[in-house]
Amino acid sequence: MGSYIIQVICFQALFLAVYYLLLRKETFFSYNRIYLLVTPVIALAIPFIKIAMLQTVVPVETFASVLPEVVIGDAAVITSTDAAPVTESFTIPWLQIYMAGVIISLVVLIIKIKKFANYFSYKQKGSSIIEIPSSTEAFTFFNYIFIGADIDTLSRKQILTHEQIHAKQGHTWDLIFFEILKVVLWFNPITYLYQKNISIVHEYLADQKATEGISKYTYYEELLNTAFGTSKLSFTNTFFNQSLIKKRIVMLQKSKSRQSALIKYIVIVPLILAMLVQVSWAQNSNQSGEVERENFTLMENNLHNEKIYYSIIVIDTLKLTDNENAFITAVKNDKSLDSKDFDPATGNEPIFETINKFLTFSSKEDIIELKEKFDIKSYTLQELRTKYNLKNTYAYQTTYREEVEVVEEEEEVVGIPYAVIENVPTYPGCEDLVGNDAQKVCMSNNVSKYVNRNFNMNIAKDLGLTGVNRIFVSFRINKTGQVDNVKVRAPHEALEEETRRVIYNLPQMKPGTQGGENVGVLYSLPITFQIAK
Repeated sequence: MGSYIIQVICFQALFLAVYYLLLRKETFFSYNRIYLLVTPVIALAIPFIKIAMLQTVVPVETFASVLPEVVIGDAAVITSTDAAPVTESFTIPWLQIYMAGVIISLVVLIIKIKKFANYFSYKQKGSSIIEIPSSTEAFTFFNYIFIGADIDTLSRKQILTHEQIHAKQGHTWDLIFFEILKVVLWFNPITYLYQKNISIVHEYLADQKATEGISKYTYYEELLNTAFGTSKLSFTNTFFNQSLIKKRIVMLQKSKSRQSALIKYIVIVPLILAMLVQVSWAQNSNQSGEVERENFTLMENNLHNEKIYYSIIVIDTLKLTDNENAFITAVKNDKSLDSKDFDPATGNEPIFETINKFLTFSSKEDIIELKEKFDIKSYTLQELRTKYNLKNTYAYQTTYREEVEVVEEEEEVVGIPYAVIENVPTYPGCEDLVGNDAQKVCMSNNVSKYVNRNFNMNIAKDLGLTGVNRIFVSFRINKTGQVDNVKVRAPHEALEEETRRVIYNLPQMKPGTQGGENVGVLYSLPITFQIAK
């Protein structure tokens, strides 16, 4: 939402900058009015527009799909520890601030409307011209023209002609539109500038029409001789707006713009195209994993011997909300949930760079009640991938500092991005499942079981390994369904060899297809080898 607001403000500022630089001094008042009405709407709509062709303008890197982490070895390495003290934190309540601004803007608008409504007490039945006693004001609201009783007869005639043009051309609708925008986007200064500029254009339009067939000199004289006080309302067209009188006279004296100057409006086309490209680039960035993630995540998984577990991932404990703090405390205090703090210090290297807490606990009925009590939503791995538009597993990216491993280009390795492939590779026994999502889950579960069954656990004793050992694997399921191009990174060469052996011996699968043809698909697999001390 924040990025959308920033985009809207920037786009509106660009449109308004074009108006100030190229169009403001032209006498194409009708076109300028259309420009000022249409461009803020375009700015609001562009961030929602998705054009596939433009999304390819910025190349998207092909990531390997990251399978859920496989945990092998001794679970005893994860031991219960005393809960770290939870620090209460202050988070900025952006939604509440926004709603407060909307309410204040509405109250201000209601006060102005209430003040304005008093003028209707002078209305005489059947008349659209309302005379205000002991006043020199003159303004229009829709089809109603309000004019002060103290205005002299000659001025009254010119003023009525001017105000009738406001009414006929429906200028009040424009101002009401911007009043609504000011309520919804009260924090956006560009909206106020738009309304100011369209009010000026309204006066130019009315002056232009009112001086047809009469002496402009007389009209100038009338404007210069007016020193009337007005209580201008932003949703009315006021005749005697003193700050505008000089501009109106200057514009009346200005020669009509040449027709060739209309070409200036064409600049809006490349400007809109550039905005669409920027939006498409931002969408591509999001799809590539560059997404701002929530500080607190409750993840549901079945990576531990097919038993459902929940994991709490926290990026910064200082940014936890009161509900999140209370939820963590309740989980730790409920002994039936068998909660465990994952301590990264037991590993061979500090892989946690920004994660301060990683709490895992078993699934019980109690957790459903706690989630409802503290308004906490849980996500599966697939739901998190969808939520953040990720091609790779959110849990892996959030937990480990290493970037998703892409197959090194020692040789040309062709593979289709896992997130966009039409039909993913099928693990033996998963053939009857329908849909890519079901196939992916089946693949993940079976690979996890296979690695657990086939990995030689005795290698730890032979090497004298202890603690948590991280292994990172990348491989491809090629066009024939065979595993190839296996690359491994591990803390010991023997672990790399054993991992390479296990992965190369994965059973042959039904290959993935794209456009009816078999294609290779890239994968990455994180493995955690836990060895008790």
